[in-house]
Amino acid sequence: MAGFSFTSKREPISVNADAMEFDYRSRVLTYRGGVVATQGNMKLESVRLTVTLDAQFENRVKEVVADGHVKLSQGARWATGGRAVFDQDQNTVVLSQSAELHDGPNVVKGDRVVGYLNDERFVIEGGSGRVNAMLFPSQRSDLTPTSATQGSAP
Repeated sequence: MAGFSFTSKREPISVNADAMEFDYRSRVLTYRGGVVATQGNMKLESVRLTVTLDAQFENRVKEVVADGHVKLSQGARWATGGRAVFDQDQNTVVLSQSAELHDGPNVVKGDRVVGYLNDERFVIEGGSGRVNAMLFPSQRSDLTPTSATQGSAP
């Protein structure tokens, strides 16, 4: 799930929405209504997307906040929740309000997911409930024998 970093890549970002507002003083862009943002093979969908630009560095994104029916997807991996906050300075992402992570058939659910992208580490918190995971073992049948069994005579 480390690929769920948004704006840390160099590819252009495309954002489509029903409306956009830019506040020059606060350097905040707000997109509303059916927001779809893409960068490379990463896609972010939400009801509202707020992008805060760094006042010291022109056009550098400081924080991205997605609210309302948030869905992040990248290939067979996707995540949903009510809110996602990407902090560019800390290189973290926090997905909250009934967060779910999907990797193929594997699913992990919790109240909040904190992703430490530099460390490629995620912490799933249950909140008032418990963390729930459904993990499927690999079904690969083409696994090769280990080196310990290779080279031994029949």
